[in-house]
Amino acid sequence: MAANPRKILVTCALPYANGSIHLGHMLEHIQADVWVRYQRLRGNTTHFICADDAHGTPIMLKAQQMGVEPEAMIAGVQQEHQADFDGFDISFDNYHSTHSEENRELASFIYTQLRDKGYITSRTISQLFDPEKEMFLPDRFVKGECPKCHADDQYGDNCDNCGETYTPAELINPRSAVSGATPVMRDSESLFLRFATVRADA
Repeated sequence: MAANPRKILVTCALPYANGSIHLGHMLEHIQADVWVRYQRLRGNTTHFICADDAHGTPIMLKAQQMGVEPEAMIAGVQQEHQADFDGFDISFDNYHSTHSEENRELASFIYTQLRDKGYITSRTISQLFDPEKEMFLPDRFVKGECPKCHADDQYGDNCDNCGETYTPAELINPRSAVSGATPVMRDSESLFLRFATVRADA
């Protein structure tokens, strides 16, 4: 029994809601579960939570490939994830989803508090845009020729062949990994958190 019981909150990296649990996920969650059980045996109040990461371009694209609404795919994947974790007797106090009303409310609250105190700023940036899918492309959704070693079929942020890092705009002959179209540069308004001005009492 711990001399001074602690209150501990534990989580793991959130599995992405566009596919099955893999060995890396399961290894991390089992290790965390063992540590949580140890802390509970020591008398520490330990809350073990996790969730599916249910937002982002890969989920949207996977749902399109499957011909289903993203919400339906997210719900099905979450059931599969929970069944896998239950099969290994992982002792979550709560396993949820980022696509939940609770998360929306908390994220909105945090954002509006930061915005109202002046910690959110906006500026216009240029990004690659897929003219066929009519969407801005994250780095990993652009492929092309590495500007350093000229290896083809490399992602928009780094080269797997030589290890060089770069921006998607530096790729030679870039193409959208979504549609195969040649992307164009377009301006968009993006929001940024001013880390240097955020205080602990904010």
